[in-house]
Amino acid sequence: MRRPPHTAYCSILSSRRAYGTFQQIRLGHAANDNRYPRGGFHKVLDALVKVGERFGVEYRFNTSVTEVIVDDRNKRATGVRLDSGETLKADVVLMNADLVYAYKNLLPPSSTATSLDRKPSSCASISFYWSMDTIIPQLHAHNVFLADDFRDSFDDIFKRQSIPKEPSFYVHVPTRVDESAAPAGKDTVVVLVPCGHLLEGEAKAGLNPTSQQDWDAMVSKARNAVFDTIKARTGADMKSHIVNELLNTPATWKEKFNLDKGAILGLSHSFFNVLSFRPNTKHDSISALYFVGASTHPGTGVPIVLAGSKITADQILDDYGMMKPWSPGTHKKRKVSPLDKEGSIPFDLARTLLVTLALLTLVIYLWTTII
Repeated sequence: MRRPPHTAYCSILSSRRAYGTFQQIRLGHAANDNRYPRGGFHKVLDALVKVGERFGVEYRFNTSVTEVIVDDRNKRATGVRLDSGETLKADVVLMNADLVYAYKNLLPPSSTATSLDRKPSSCASISFYWSMDTIIPQLHAHNVFLADDFRDSFDDIFKRQSIPKEPSFYVHVPTRVDESAAPAGKDTVVVLVPCGHLLEGEAKAGLNPTSQQDWDAMVSKARNAVFDTIKARTGADMKSHIVNELLNTPATWKEKFNLDKGAILGLSHSFFNVLSFRPNTKHDSISALYFVGASTHPGTGVPIVLAGSKITADQILDDYGMMKPWSPGTHKKRKVSPLDKEGSIPFDLARTLLVTLALLTLVIYLWTTII
């Protein structure tokens, strides 16, 4: 693992609505180590696969699940059905598919599926993966190019579900910290351009006349904006040195990974989609069915999802009365003051009115910002 010389992050919600959160992210990057796995992020996945194999896990790759089998009488998940028609029986079903997709396509119809479908989603991205015929010395390992009018850019992404008039974007050059990412004397470049997610019903065509979601045009606009911005700000001529390009758009994110609306980070992290409002890791009415992933508790991002997987594993082991093969941690339990044990706080009309007024003000603020 190596520490890259610069760090950056991608937004899952508008910084205009989460100033404190974004300041904490900056502090975390400045105060803590950030590591890069030699060979790229897939080396992390390979390591996780090897850990599973050591414990006897059998992986079935390139195998699609079409349905979670539910015993209607006992309201219990008993296995899954594959696209080949084969049925796999199981004592526990742990779902790592996109949560909204799973509820809409793999589970019986429910009010929860309808509710999840109505929740706001995170942004999508137009992502370019370029093989270069030379080294681009003007670019570092991590590069962020912000639009001059970044405030309106957020509205284009999160409110109008489009690509900004002047896109902001992130450029990663892994060869700066990992020489194996490209042949000698050449660079590999990854570009992420945040954009709006798909509007339901138009994923295949990528075109909605009412929203002007013309994805072919937006991809072309994003590509040219990247070329022009990098050349104007660094002098690097990217366009003439690209020998191969791979591309992901909201439509391909949905098609390849079953991400609902092509939203790359699952459900939005707006106020009513975080903390206790985040969907549970355990199904509320079907037993032996658990969830893990970006749209479940505690949230999105690789470290958070890995932490969530431990929470889900804890939950399964607790439900089945099994011993956990890891230590409980070293955090000391909080001591409760004797004063806190003396019963509830006496009723106070003035304090109650102040709290009610504060909550009402918060609700009005959230409502006006959402609209």
